[in-house]
Amino acid sequence: MKALGLLNINQEYFFQYFATIAGAFSILSSGINLGWTSPFLPELLSPNSTIPTTTDEGSWCAVAPLLGAPPGAIIAAILVDKIGRKNTTLLMGPWVSLCFLGIAFSTTIWQITGLRFVIGSVEGALYTVLPMYIGEISDPRIRDFLTSIIAIAAITGTLFINVIGSFLNIFLSSLICATIPLIHMVAFALVPESPYYYIKRGDFAAAKGSLQVLRGKLDVDQEVDSIAKAVVRQERTSDQAGVLDIFTVSSNRRACFIFVIVCLTNKFSGKNPCMFYTEMIFREAGSSIDATLSVIVYCGVELAAVVMTTLFVMNRFGKRMLLITSSAGCSIAVAALALFFFFKDFGYNTSYVFWLPITALVSYNIMFSFGLSFGMVTVLSELFPTNVKAKALCIADTFSVLIGALVSKIFQISVDQAGSMAYPFLFFSICSLVGCVLIVKNMPETRGKTLEEIQQLLIGQEEYSFELTVRQAAFVNNSFI
Repeated sequence: MKALGLLNINQEYFFQYFATIAGAFSILSSGINLGWTSPFLPELLSPNSTIPTTTDEGSWCAVAPLLGAPPGAIIAAILVDKIGRKNTTLLMGPWVSLCFLGIAFSTTIWQITGLRFVIGSVEGALYTVLPMYIGEISDPRIRDFLTSIIAIAAITGTLFINVIGSFLNIFLSSLICATIPLIHMVAFALVPESPYYYIKRGDFAAAKGSLQVLRGKLDVDQEVDSIAKAVVRQERTSDQAGVLDIFTVSSNRRACFIFVIVCLTNKFSGKNPCMFYTEMIFREAGSSIDATLSVIVYCGVELAAVVMTTLFVMNRFGKRMLLITSSAGCSIAVAALALFFFFKDFGYNTSYVFWLPITALVSYNIMFSFGLSFGMVTVLSELFPTNVKAKALCIADTFSVLIGALVSKIFQISVDQAGSMAYPFLFFSICSLVGCVLIVKNMPETRGKTLEEIQQLLIGQEEYSFELTVRQAAFVNNSFI
């Protein structure tokens, strides 16, 4: 009987899972692009490289996807309320396929860097629209799980490129990667548009049809009414909300502050340098364990940890506790890695602790996977109201990738100037600890709450009730619905 109940639940949620997984295939390409430098940058930097590359050129190639993300985020913020969440996402696929084909035939490092920049722009667009889409189509009971699939897809992409990059050259691996966006386009073409988008456009019949598909049932009138009331409260009574409303409205300002804390903790824990320079870190550590194998183990453990956390841990403990545990654990793991490099730099015999670099990095990956890996995406999918959501996600994604690029360049410059990896890793450890304290003080728990209940939490009960009454009355007087 219990199994039958689970089967019914799965049938009810089927199209929500399908839509999320279809969308996540686009993020798979993003993970591939971000992790691309790990297997191929050492090859490009080698004396025998067919594409001669300096260390500085390699670092720009590594951060190119991050620098490309802001223009893509801006484009998505403009399109998402004009042509819809679904169509905006579908527009991204062809660009990624063409860019991977271009990488396959590139003859200079700057050609590769430029193409990775364009894929980064697509990534910026996807990280603006997909969290919005998934947050709006999801039942609150499975929203945490569905939004975490974005992180799972990104990690899967990074693992995939490290595996095929270990035995295939740039040409063949790029041809394979060019096929993945095509799978995404075919699958995502079958999913419905967000009901929130339809209601914003005043098309309640289409919103009802979308919800009927997503919920697997015909009786969705109550939820349509609930979403309509949420849009009534969140939309302005006249002109569209401006960018300044993200910072001047108290609930939006609080959402921004929470995102900044989670984002800075994520980036300054050292994730991007660890991802971009994974194989180089293992080579620098001088471990007797093969560097390429270490990278695959590193990425594989991260994927397993995120999947296990998503399936068995998240709904039991909630995102707040997981973010606290994750940031504290990352601080300890990166401190251990810094300690190893200090011992190595000061001439101590590290052969007795040859296992420490991979153990510390794998431990870091596990702890990062517990919360920080999906923290930013889930925060973005939940905390902002519909009237500023597109603009907020655009700004948030731009901020995130610029900070990521900054951290990666800080890592590369500090290693080149100091000749040691110990100091940047010690810095990352301190930053993770500071982030942990800020999360404890400021991060609310949103597990099991609807998007409207989360807005109520951010605004406060009394202010929420007054604002809801005023805005509903204004909407009725303006004959919006």
